[in-house]
Parts: sequence; structure tokens; C-alpha cells
Amino acid sequence: MQPTLAAGGGGRSLAPLAQQPAVKAVHVYRNGDPYYRGRRMLIHEKRVGTFEVFLKDVTGGVQAPFGAVRNLYTPRNGHRVTSLDDLQPGECYVAGGRESFKKLDYLHIGENKRKTVDLLSQVSFLSAISTGHTGETCQAI
Repeated sequence: MQPTLAAGGGGRSLAPLAQQPAVKAVHVYRNGDPYYRGRRMLIHEKRVGTFEVFLKDVTGGVQAPFGAVRNLYTPRNGHRVTSLDDLQPGECYVAGGRESFKKLDYLHIGENKRKTVDLLSQVSFLSAISTGHTGETCQAI
């Protein structure tokens, strides 16, 4: 029995689902950079055949200031990832060069800054209300 043809014909047949190449999406941060919010990287089994090829893609993807990405770590404990099989879809990783893993709260980069700004705006607003100065001007009609 032959696989069915793709919609629109074209003479191409669809591969059975079991033979479709796996695609994983992971989120990658830069080692030691508390301001870089990370980048989503796709790992297509056919295009990224080896872990070294993936590291090369990550180097360009995260625009690493430290040069080539040589190591990939888990963000919480800094465990080194050594193969494509170790990468889990939807998970986060930290890209590093030859330097060791730098412990930061990678999973919350960007959130802390927003919380601080929100808190400061609330404090200044509350103090303005208590003094009667909200910063708004009233225009007489």
C-alpha cells in the first residue's frame, strides 16, 4: 500500500508519521548575561544532524559576545548538556563559551526588572495621592 499524495498533487507522497523528522523547540540564554531574554531555537533532526552543528547554530542565534558556543547548560543547576538527545522540547538552556557556568536566575530574566519598575510606579503614585499631587493638571472649561 502506497502513502497518500499531498494535497494539490505535485507527485510528492507523504511519509508515514513515524518517519517524520523530529523538531524540538528550546529557549537559549547567554551565559552570564542578566539582560538577554533568550532566543527560541528550533532543532530540526534533518538539518541539525549533530550536537556540534546545533552549537554552531546557537552561536549565530544568540549572537554570543564570547565567541563560539562550546557548552550548553541547564539553567537551574548548570549541568552540562552533551548531546541532542539530552535536549528536551520546550525546555530552557544556557549557551556558554569556554568559561564555566555563571549562576543567574535565567528563567526570570526580564521579569525582575518589570516588577521593580511596577513597584516604583505604585509607590510614587501612592505617595502622590497621599500628598494630593497626582501629577495631573486640571483644565478649567
